[in-house]
Amino acid sequence: MIVDKGMLKEILFGSLLGQGKLEMAPRAKNARFGFIQAELHKEYFLFFISNLSLLGPIKYRESTYIDKRTNKAYKSLNFWTKSLPELTELYNVFYIDKVKVVPRALALLSPIALAHWIMQDGSRSTSKGLYLCTDSFSEAEVKYLAKYLKDRYKISCSIHKANGRFRIYILAKSVPIISNLVVPFMHKSMLYKLGI
Repeated sequence: MIVDKGMLKEILFGSLLGQGKLEMAPRAKNARFGFIQAELHKEYFLFFISNLSLLGPIKYRESTYIDKRTNKAYKSLNFWTKSLPELTELYNVFYIDKVKVVPRALALLSPIALAHWIMQDGSRSTSKGLYLCTDSFSEAEVKYLAKYLKDRYKISCSIHKANGRFRIYILAKSVPIISNLVVPFMHKSMLYKLGI
């Protein structure tokens, strides 16, 4: 798939709802984009980098960390892009006082954006629905996202609270709707999140 500038913006938008992050380094004129992924999902990680080729060459690093909950060592992969004006545009939409927020304008939440959001932060439930792990956002922001999914894509979803955090739960009956939208943009290693 050849990614043009419009698609690139949508991919970044979806990733910023997921695990992607933007940073304005001290004295930097523009923002840079960063991403971390468990080595377990290296296939998706490399696919994601290939989708960002318009941002220039990206070199990634491998690192090992200790999970405090399990006391086990895990490997992760991460990268930062160069600082670029188009990333600063997104930074100004997604960040208030250096805190990531849900933008008011969600027009860039296209099927390709939704695909990357699911690949990064989606998880299949035991009842065959789909969770979107929106833990870092407020209840009002999560409700706003859920309403947008209902209004734009006719996706039935509810809000679930766990440990004081809020997640979007897409009902099993709406998983086929979302699958039809996103499967063309998903890496095969992540299709299990949709039960495929």
